[in-house]
Amino acid sequence: MTTSDTSASASDTDRVDELRERMIIRLRAINALHSEPVTRAVRTVPRHAFAPEFPLEEVYDPETVLRTRFTDDGTATSSVSATWVQTLMLERARLRPGMRVLEVGSGGYNAALAAEVVGPAGSVTSIDIDPAVIDRARTHLTQAGYADRVELVVGDAEHGHPSGAPYDRIIVTAAATDLPPAWTEQLVDGGRLVLPLGVRGFQRVYAFTRHGALLLGETGNHAGFVPMQGLGVPALTTVPVTDTVELTTDAVPVPAPEALPEVFALPAHEQFTGVRIAGMEPFGTLQMWMATGLPNFATLTGAADDFRYRPMNRALLPAMWDGSSLAYLLLPAVPDASATYEFVVCGHGPDAADMAATMADHVRRWNRDHRGGPGPRFLAHPAFPSANGVIRTRHTRLLALWDQSEEDHGLNWPADPGK
Repeated sequence: MTTSDTSASASDTDRVDELRERMIIRLRAINALHSEPVTRAVRTVPRHAFAPEFPLEEVYDPETVLRTRFTDDGTATSSVSATWVQTLMLERARLRPGMRVLEVGSGGYNAALAAEVVGPAGSVTSIDIDPAVIDRARTHLTQAGYADRVELVVGDAEHGHPSGAPYDRIIVTAAATDLPPAWTEQLVDGGRLVLPLGVRGFQRVYAFTRHGALLLGETGNHAGFVPMQGLGVPALTTVPVTDTVELTTDAVPVPAPEALPEVFALPAHEQFTGVRIAGMEPFGTLQMWMATGLPNFATLTGAADDFRYRPMNRALLPAMWDGSSLAYLLLPAVPDASATYEFVVCGHGPDAADMAATMADHVRRWNRDHRGGPGPRFLAHPAFPSANGVIRTRHTRLLALWDQSEEDHGLNWPADPGK
């Protein structure tokens, strides 16, 4: 049955109720839903009204992303996110009645959930750069009865929406790689910014709390969102290595990109790390550990046949490139245990052995200190000094904290480093 029939009969309503309750049980089981206000909103807002072209079973599957708009090459530019990540972000936002909320990236359903939680004394503004997305959201919000509870704005969220500021909460539903000043400036002191933040290719949902010009971030949750558009388009640079392999980096400028193909073609220096992992064990904290701590960090993208051993992740291999040597991390099966893998570093170029040793040591430190842990917190401020672990973006600086204090990084600043 498709949702074109969902308002036709009482049996359809019963089916929606059944699927919704099943979804809520699953959301609670994976800890993506726990508070009564958000649970009540999920029960109240008809999710199928915001995705009428999809089957009910997909609409109320908590892990299904409903992609609604595409580029000519088939790349998704807008979607109704999986319910688990929508409720997770609302929970992390800690919405309360009467709050003013700015949503970046529109679709309708998430804004309606927020409107239910903040109630008639609060307000929700949803901004999107694509007029067609706003038109779709307006249609579905009207049909679901939320037209007068959500303000819709066409605009580039790089600038926020100053006429509605200040906001108690800003919830970003597209993947950002930077934190524009407007988001901090339009957030009340003590307010929360919840967003999927991409750090050198690895994306997590973070909740930041504003303290003056400083944003203090909590440990993030893994997620995958469509990328930001407009001025917030990711600033990473991609360089071809072969016809099927690419290197992506935030280095400016990229060191000697013309040398990459020749270096990659050189014989590989291999260094096994001794760190093993089960086939289904997650290793997202390792990826973030390397992204936030390795010098000359980059990622490689390629197919399994492009490498000597199994890639960790076909889309994102942690790598290092300094202009003359390249190293990257693979995950071959262990011969004596088919369900176990061992991390191995492959290096190419004159400094391959040293670079591979640096990367292998980083893997071992993760295994010793952070394996099974929650991953880093982040501090964000535009005036952080250059120091170990500080990542530069166009507008701000990010400092990853791996169960360490700020002083452990050799930094000593007041609550507002800009003062």
